[in-house]
Amino acid sequence: MTDSSNTDLDYLRNVAESGAQAPLIGGRFLVIWGGLAVIACVAHWSILAEVIPIEPQYVGAVWLAYGVIGLLANFVAARGLSTKPGIGSIGNRVYRVAWQYVGIGIGLYLAGVLFSVTALDASPVLFDSILTIALFGYSIAFAVTAALSSEKWLYGPAWMSIAGAALSPAFYGRPELYLLIAAIILFAAVVPGMRLMGKEPASSHE
Repeated sequence: MTDSSNTDLDYLRNVAESGAQAPLIGGRFLVIWGGLAVIACVAHWSILAEVIPIEPQYVGAVWLAYGVIGLLANFVAARGLSTKPGIGSIGNRVYRVAWQYVGIGIGLYLAGVLFSVTALDASPVLFDSILTIALFGYSIAFAVTAALSSEKWLYGPAWMSIAGAALSPAFYGRPELYLLIAAIILFAAVVPGMRLMGKEPASSHE
């Protein structure tokens, strides 16, 4: 192997190592979506458990509000991220793509459940399974990000999400499912998101 080849390999290795050490940018999105999901789950439980006097069929409005508010907040939070140092690192690119596809997957699964329940007379209990799919998506996104970044502690939220997904079917059809998921999302998404936000560097123009 020539000296030039060795130099190229050293360069690529240094780039990979520096990228892996770059801080993750995007904890704010975990806080936004996770925080809204916690609120929506608690509201869902409150309706099903008759804690608040609202007919059960209106739980759909809760999740519609979750989606609309989440998208608006996501748009606002995304402003200025492009100026953050390290935004183009391998860890941050994987982080963005992983969570993007988790969101797409959950959205498409929701559409499939809606079609099955409304057009094919499937059991409404299928809606509960969306939470299981979401947590499995969380676990994959966290694990892949942990593997390709310096934030190895993200394996913790990954395993917490897997445990929640595995336990959730035992609560299908019961209001308590939504309290369980709210607790898991709080500690597996909102708290990690706040920790990542605390590590974010200032924008390069600041």
